[in-house]
Amino acid sequence: MAVRVPSGIPGLDKLIRGGFERGSMTVLSGGTGTGKTIFCIQFLLAGAKTGENGLFITFEELKEDIIRDAESFGWDLVSLEKSKKLFVHYYSPFEFEKFLSELEDIITKKDIKRLVIDSTSVFGLYLKDPYEIRKRIWEVSNLVKRWGVTAVVTSEVIGATELETAEHAPSVSRFGVEEFVADVLFILHYAGLGGDYDRTLQIVKMRRTDHMRGLFPMKITNKGIVISPKQSD
Repeated sequence: MAVRVPSGIPGLDKLIRGGFERGSMTVLSGGTGTGKTIFCIQFLLAGAKTGENGLFITFEELKEDIIRDAESFGWDLVSLEKSKKLFVHYYSPFEFEKFLSELEDIITKKDIKRLVIDSTSVFGLYLKDPYEIRKRIWEVSNLVKRWGVTAVVTSEVIGATELETAEHAPSVSRFGVEEFVADVLFILHYAGLGGDYDRTLQIVKMRRTDHMRGLFPMKITNKGIVISPKQSD
């Protein structure tokens, strides 16, 4: 029986049979400002609370920006890093090979159990061929599976922040390949529903999991993301 890893997102685990499968890779796709970074931080915080060390790899925001993002919700990443429970590493888009060469060493030395990579957009700056991008994403996926690490990788869809656009976009990820490598695919977008729940989370696929399907209302509170179990129409 698969071991389930709690997501750290209130309301989500009820929809995915208790959480992510340990050793799986989730692609979290969506437009700018839809909550991807907040989701990732909550995922790592949930692990830190249960003794699962976390690693946040950022290619876009600087480490200091990730820490400030977390502070706005009352989350102290600095203290967690000092206690060696959670680590934030920044790589420039032009340090892609360095990231790949160091990742396994970091995972083993710091006993990483949860990994976030934000985001796959850097793959396109470094690699132009979609085949090479897919190959590199597969390499990362294979690595995390080999070490039993549960990973969340973000992917930005250009111009697809609203529900209407996202549903009719030609791809649900930046390069159109991430979703084929991933075990899990979620899409975050603005819903235009009004009220507290102004965003939605769409569960597109989860391998080996009898998950709920469809769009679920999502809101970002002062304590982070919350998912409603009631589907959007």
